[in-house]
Amino acid sequence: MMRKRETVAGMILGLAAAGSMFFAYQLGLDNNTAWGSKRITLFLIGVIIFVTSLSYREDNLIGRLFNSKRGRLYLTATIAGSGIILVYAWWVSLGLWTNWPATTNYYDLLATAFGHGQLALEVEPDPALLALADPYIPDNRQGIPVLWDASLYESKYYLYWGPAPALVLTLVKLFYAKEIGDNLLTFAFITGMFVFLALILLEIKKNYFSQTPRRVVIFGIMFGGLINPILFVLVNPRVYEAAVASGQFFFTGGLYWLFTAFNRPSIPRLALAGIFFALAVGSRTILVLPVAFLTLVVLIWAVKANRAKTFAFILALALPLALGAAGYAWYNYARFGSVAEFGYSYQLTGFNIHETAGQTFSLTYVPLNLFKTLLNPFETKTSFPFIRPTLWAGPSWFYGYRPKIYYLLAESITGILVGSPFLVFAFITGLRKKQDINWISTSLIGSTLLIFLTLQIFFYTTMRYLLDLVPALTLLAVIGFWQGLHLLKPRRLAQYLFAILGAGLWAYTILVSFLLAFSSNLQRFRTFNPELIQQLTWTFNNLLK
Repeated sequence: MMRKRETVAGMILGLAAAGSMFFAYQLGLDNNTAWGSKRITLFLIGVIIFVTSLSYREDNLIGRLFNSKRGRLYLTATIAGSGIILVYAWWVSLGLWTNWPATTNYYDLLATAFGHGQLALEVEPDPALLALADPYIPDNRQGIPVLWDASLYESKYYLYWGPAPALVLTLVKLFYAKEIGDNLLTFAFITGMFVFLALILLEIKKNYFSQTPRRVVIFGIMFGGLINPILFVLVNPRVYEAAVASGQFFFTGGLYWLFTAFNRPSIPRLALAGIFFALAVGSRTILVLPVAFLTLVVLIWAVKANRAKTFAFILALALPLALGAAGYAWYNYARFGSVAEFGYSYQLTGFNIHETAGQTFSLTYVPLNLFKTLLNPFETKTSFPFIRPTLWAGPSWFYGYRPKIYYLLAESITGILVGSPFLVFAFITGLRKKQDINWISTSLIGSTLLIFLTLQIFFYTTMRYLLDLVPALTLLAVIGFWQGLHLLKPRRLAQYLFAILGAGLWAYTILVSFLLAFSSNLQRFRTFNPELIQQLTWTFNNLLK
């Protein structure tokens, strides 16, 4: 009887919500006769509630979804995930929803070139630029328009960023010919990365942490979707952010297919993992080391756990990787006459990188990068948004340390231990002794360390580079937190205090992520949505007086 009443109540609620939006103007709920995005959204929500309630039966799919623990978990995760994707849409549109301010269109240019059967961009370099004896010296280019950060080689423009996003976009443009900006690509890749991250957490929960409460799992998913620098990247999504987001979309997707293969071995899952990993490297070259490490993990796993299918499993993963490597080598050779030249040496940027390309990576950069990546603090303010990242706030004795071409004051950054302290739970991951999760934890620990170390030897670091590291590190932190709750289960008080600590660090991390996304891009908000910043500043400043 109760189920019947709930079904009827749901039908009435859905019908009322949809009907009120349909007659919103007549009812005085909307002063505009035209349907806006909010009105359409509320109408669709009402329709979904009505259709779901009407279709509900205890023995059908919808009934099982609502009546089983797993079904309720997946339903809650879907709702929470959908909310986070709406948050992404709000940030990438700067609160405008339907109008997404443009940034760059580099990948669209490359996809257009691919569609026309060429590797060089169709943008013609200025003749004055081509007439220079050395166009890579910035002072020589004064007053000459250039395609910033593009690679100039033999009178043509190329891109040093990986081609994978443009390959995807080339397929899309077969059906949609209009320009697709890098802001749209960044949103799509960040959204896809989050979906795969959520699927990985649900997979791990199902196989290794069945007793972990649903709310704790949802908090883990929300944390993975909102941690800095995800929102920071979405506010100013240029080609730089699109490249990193693309790499993490494919890398996280590869981890999902690999981890499901560990639990349910199959050739298709390993083949999909190989394809995703190959595209990850094709988006972000620094991912080659973690992908190589994961290939080694699969080799050992296949030999130990699946001797009968060892060769088939290894081939399924390795073949896409080999094809991807061969394709990338050909791409480089066809453009620059060298399989090892990605276009970086010919980049037109703020300094002569053509002359200093050999100093790009060095162990001498590690001390400075370690501080900036882990500990660089944010600056506090008395008015909204209250905090902002700093270029450098390290110990004074670092100021005399200037190795090679290291760019100390590159861009503002907040260290992950300062802005995202929940990540410290990653150190608990290795405490669980159960063998069944070892393949996953080993994969995450090894790939995270390799990404981290690669970032430390680069001559330049910035907030968006943290996105290379954060997804895998987030998985480790969430797993570590779940393990801590599991290990402390016999000690209820300790478990309770541990949970309170985790909730506090979780809330702090997400709050800092929101505030840094604002403070890092205030000028962009003031340009495209000044009313929002004025309203938020007035509200919070008066609230905290």
